Amino acid sequence: MKKLVGTLAAAGFLAVSATAGTINVANSDIEMEGGVSAGYFYTSNIGGSNTDYFTVSSFAVDLKAEAKPIGFTAGFGASGQPDLLDTTQPPTANFEVEYAWLTIKPIEGLTLDAGKLTTNIGYELYHTYDNPNYNFGLVWYGQPFVYPGARATYTVADGINVYAEYDQDTKDAFAVGSIGSLGNIDYAVSYFDYAKGRNLVDVVLSTNAGGIDIGLNADYQWLDSSKKQAGKDSSAFGIALYITPSLSKTISVPVRIEYINQGTSDIYDSGIGKNAKSFTITPTWKPTE
Repeated sequence: MKKLVGTLAAAGFLAVSATAGTINVANSDIEMEGGVSAGYFYTSNIGGSNTDYFTVSSFAVDLKAEAKPIGFTAGFGASGQPDLLDTTQPPTANFEVEYAWLTIKPIEGLTLDAGKLTTNIGYELYHTYDNPNYNFGLVWYGQPFVYPGARATYTVADGINVYAEYDQDTKDAFAVGSIGSLGNIDYAVSYFDYAKGRNLVDVVLSTNAGGIDIGLNADYQWLDSSKKQAGKDSSAFGIALYITPSLSKTISVPVRIEYINQGTSDIYDSGIGKNAKSFTITPTWKPTE
């Protein structure tokens, strides 16, 4: 079964996102930033129902203090995380500590984080106002997101970091990877081992060519032997291409193209069939640069 996952006017007739510049809290080394995404949305799922609603999809404030050698990061807010697999209802969320961790730099080149971490996996960021597309995508839907845990990051060379983490996203999980840049290409390569019998290799590449931001996010996932079912597939892959041309200093047209193939494994989601495609376009106007 093939399913086309798409939306008409996915970003709605009117969606507004605003982010504040970083400011210093008076007489301290604490920096504060944040943002809000809100608007009126009309969604038409191809082959499905239509709906419309007003919503605030993200409202958040971040506080940060650089580790000298101890610091912290904390995000407070309410973010509904709207995604393409659930566009028929307005996203809702309670106001909460969305993520927070302490940071220690015991020696040069080594960073230790512990708390409620945001994942290193994937191209799309936590809040909608930090992403070029309003809705989170299909590939994002199958990735880890935020979880309690601890992470150690070590700088092995200028612009190249390696990391290892233990987390409780699914009881006892762990991840290893490398994040950095080679020439004009930023990269992230990660392996994530879920405690519930699933594994994920994630690759993210991004660059800017001629004023166009280009990103690629590819995942390969597979089940442990204990989770395989007779007569069903045990692996899946997904790939997302992000292209964001800027027509001027205030106008851009982000495009996201995705393809997922999961066979009968249901690793990404049981409701999308054996494979799925998505196309998202989010024409964006910034009132000021």
